[in-house]
Amino acid sequence: MGNLRNFDFRKLDIKLSNNDYWDFYLSDDSTPIGPIDFSTCLIADFDFSNPNMFTPESPNTISSLATWTGATNTGYTLNTIGLTGIDNGLVTFTKDQSDPTNQAMLSALTGSTLVIPSGDKRLHLNLVSGMTGNFIYPVDIIADSNGDYARFCGGFYQGYYKIDGTNYQVFPDRMNDGFTVCFTLKRDNTMCSSSPILNDQYPNNKGFFFYMGTRAENKFWDLFNGADTGCTSACTATTACTETISKWCTIPKESQMAIHSIIHTGETITLYPDQTNRTEITNPFLIFGQAGHGNSSFYPCNTVPSGFGDQTAWSYDGKPKVIITPKTIISNTQNPFLIFGQAGQGNSSFYPCNTSPSGFGNQTAWSFSGFTRSIEFDNIDYKLDIIDNALGFRIKDDGSIGYRLLTFTGQCSGTTYVSGITLHEGYSSAGMVPDMTWTNIVIRFSTDYLLDCDLKIKPARTGKLMFYVDGKLKFIVNSFPEFIGKRLNEHMEKQIGVPFNISLGGGTQGLIETLTFDGIDLGDLGLPIEQNFAGSFIGGISKFKFYACDLNFIDIQDIYKSVNNSVVDDEILTEDNYIVAQENNFKIILE
Repeated sequence: MGNLRNFDFRKLDIKLSNNDYWDFYLSDDSTPIGPIDFSTCLIADFDFSNPNMFTPESPNTISSLATWTGATNTGYTLNTIGLTGIDNGLVTFTKDQSDPTNQAMLSALTGSTLVIPSGDKRLHLNLVSGMTGNFIYPVDIIADSNGDYARFCGGFYQGYYKIDGTNYQVFPDRMNDGFTVCFTLKRDNTMCSSSPILNDQYPNNKGFFFYMGTRAENKFWDLFNGADTGCTSACTATTACTETISKWCTIPKESQMAIHSIIHTGETITLYPDQTNRTEITNPFLIFGQAGHGNSSFYPCNTVPSGFGDQTAWSYDGKPKVIITPKTIISNTQNPFLIFGQAGQGNSSFYPCNTSPSGFGNQTAWSFSGFTRSIEFDNIDYKLDIIDNALGFRIKDDGSIGYRLLTFTGQCSGTTYVSGITLHEGYSSAGMVPDMTWTNIVIRFSTDYLLDCDLKIKPARTGKLMFYVDGKLKFIVNSFPEFIGKRLNEHMEKQIGVPFNISLGGGTQGLIETLTFDGIDLGDLGLPIEQNFAGSFIGGISKFKFYACDLNFIDIQDIYKSVNNSVVDDEILTEDNYIVAQENNFKIILE
């Protein structure tokens, strides 16, 4: 090229802008770039050519070939899995047309037990299915000389990685500096002609090949009295109760059911919306009551209050205390000096507790509960459980690749709070993922590094979401929110297996297949997760790997080379690939 400095000034100056990212690496001879040991942060590994991935005793289950070093599992037996597991096929039963009261379904709802053997720290994914018969979920394992693969024709795999209220967790909630997910897949619409599938109901959800978050809303968000309400006690199809409605009817109804708490011995939990608030306190001044040792006479009116102060300095064991109080609304704004009576403690002549004179002063300073009263709740806000808790990745028919995410849009209208959600999605240009061709897809989220301790307390970060196709960066999303799975705002016993889910080969069903006591709750249908994520990938997937770290560009190149046993050609900035380079935000500035 010659000497660029053969004059007294520089005629050419090249600078590389890093305002978005670096897509190249420089290395001296002493730092060779070559194969890297990715096993240090590989936490999930599924390879359909490896027979060790399949569970012989459960042919519909695949298990990760790698485990997370931080996984914990001391073994659990959970007897309320039937309440939720029936909705995605984790719990199954056979519909008996000669059984009008659906005893098999009732047994599945109430008599199913989830047994998790101690020490098993693998991530397990199960084939989804549905009991309503409205959809089918085909997935076949295809033997191929180039490697076996799963052919997805409307079905997909799904599994939970954490159970609220236990220490069972085989997948991290957050990663130190991001994550990297790798797929070997082939989109091929000619593979399948199955029908009816979720894509038929929601064609705009077609192409979801990976999903993270809660698999559905809280199915117990509303008060459901039963689809068979008003029918005969025999729960048969009558003129007033058609077969469509009574098909899944049972006795008892959901509104009549209750379960025992696993965590709080003796506590009974209803299936309809919870009427109580639960607060955990550790302040000993609120926990200590005013009673002396074994002396209840210090409590007003010889009663032991159910809220604060019901433990004494003698009985307090030092553990956090759960305070259960009724849900209330403000209903009384009167002057408290008129509300308070002149009663002393325990003196009936002064209008003591449980008496109600017809005028002012019918409550004492001891009995007055504040400007509130108890109310009945017919439903709770299920949207709070799914906001920032549903993230899917999708390849559209035009070959574009991108994401879909539900985020928060709550707002105040006057003095009333109105909850809401917003659907965010973004896609690359068309043609990035070829059709009918085995392709290596990498999704990379890169953000600031945090220590393990900081991950427990620091707020969610933002980072860059990048999509690589066959080792080359094709699409980037700046300021993408960090995904952190969360529990549902519900009793632990009523949400087992619902939050903290991963789907391979599809999105998630939501509650489109939900069954509960006495039929299908129509209020569960058409909710946001169903509308936006009930869909699946059509084509083949042979490999899926999840790394709990932000792999760099060279790592991703090595992954592609290892998968394809080939050398990646260097990308030259020419007119033919200028559009790709522009989308990559790779800028060369000449001065």
